[in-house]
Amino acid sequence: MDAAVAGLIGAGIGAGSTLITVWIQAHFVEKRERAKTILDFAIRHRAEGLEHADKVAGPSTILPLAVHVHFQKELLLLVESNNVNSKSLAKLHAENDLVAQSIHDEKVSRVVKKAMADHEAR
Repeated sequence: MDAAVAGLIGAGIGAGSTLITVWIQAHFVEKRERAKTILDFAIRHRAEGLEHADKVAGPSTILPLAVHVHFQKELLLLVESNNVNSKSLAKLHAENDLVAQSIHDEKVSRVVKKAMADHEAR
């Protein structure tokens, strides 16, 4: 009887660990696929911006890929939560503008620091 109980316990532990392993793998596969989808959409969105900039006369601003990734990630969250409306989209665009501005500000700061260092080195 003890061997049978031990066998059942062993089988239960084996089945439980298999289920946990499958769940963990599925979780990380889903996470990877989600990231890939977001990046694919962001790259396509930026490419459309580049195509549009080529067709428009005058200067155009092409945002960094990180801004597009942020937008697509947040848009996907809105779609999944069934919360796509004019208010949520306006908020998303405002947040995205802040992301774009912070990236721009950081870039300007790096350029200024480098220029100041180059000037001091002379």
